[in-house]
Amino acid sequence: MPDKRPFTAIQTESNDHAWFEVERAIIEPAGGRVVVQRAASTDERVALLQDAQAVLVGGAQITSAVLDQLPDLELIIRYGVGLDSLDVPAATEHGVVVAHYPDFCQPEVANHAMMLLLAVARKLLPHDRAMRTGQYRGPGLPVVPPITGQTLGIVALGAIGRQVAQRARAFGMHVLAYDPYLDASVFAEAGVERAATFEELLARADHITVHAPLTPETHHLFNRAAFAAMKPTAILVNTARGLIVEEAALVEALREGRIAGAGMDVFEVEPVGTDSPLLAFDNVALTPHSAFYSEASNQQIKERVGHTVVAFMQGKWPSEFATIPNRAEVKPKRPLR
Repeated sequence: MPDKRPFTAIQTESNDHAWFEVERAIIEPAGGRVVVQRAASTDERVALLQDAQAVLVGGAQITSAVLDQLPDLELIIRYGVGLDSLDVPAATEHGVVVAHYPDFCQPEVANHAMMLLLAVARKLLPHDRAMRTGQYRGPGLPVVPPITGQTLGIVALGAIGRQVAQRARAFGMHVLAYDPYLDASVFAEAGVERAATFEELLARADHITVHAPLTPETHHLFNRAAFAAMKPTAILVNTARGLIVEEAALVEALREGRIAGAGMDVFEVEPVGTDSPLLAFDNVALTPHSAFYSEASNQQIKERVGHTVVAFMQGKWPSEFATIPNRAEVKPKRPLR
């Protein structure tokens, strides 16, 4: 007998039903169902997903062990760019199609990276706090780097890295980037100097911004050795993945004055605890993994998720709305055209 259940897409990282109204308004008129329930653990997530043909996921880990327990799952949609929270090979083995949106929120993240750099360099936090306590200019103006004429080092010159390079050049900065996976033509087209090694970038950059994916090679790329190789006047900005930066090493470098500051949107453990030592520094600007967000980008990603689900329900590869990284290898559980 054919399965008569409505195609069910479940989000297990939120209890905010109103946040998913855009997806619901697209999916449910097409005959699907959107369920929003927060899972407090992996086991609870598996239990909640038993009725799901699709899971709409942010940062939750969907591993091989999870997939083993979800025989009806057909589609995983990752909000946003990265796939480090998903076991794509395991999904492929299970006949599960994986979709994501690698072109999502590029201008927002680039803008956010520059905002964090400027906030730390221009001493926004101590100035703001002094003003709010009646200290106009406080005891004296702090040392502020010029930015213009300095060198910005970019780790990974992908789409977001190239947008950051555009903005940095508008501020009169020289741009140096390290990305061993790109041809020289990409650097030339972007007007960016290529660092031959990561070590060269660390030594030459006045400030560094990270836009790499999380991989075994980039895990804790910024460790004690990396911070020791940076200029003591340098600011590190990370809007990519928290685990690229070893936070204990970052805190140590900040305490010992081995770098001048940091702007962090992502962290090793999220949400950040109130006991995090990063909260104590005036030369560290922190935002809650929000670099992706604007009203426009949020609306766009929700619409694309909704249309991806509907296309899949209708037996279509949803590449019009999303990228399918395992399309060539996966054997879907429903016929797709």
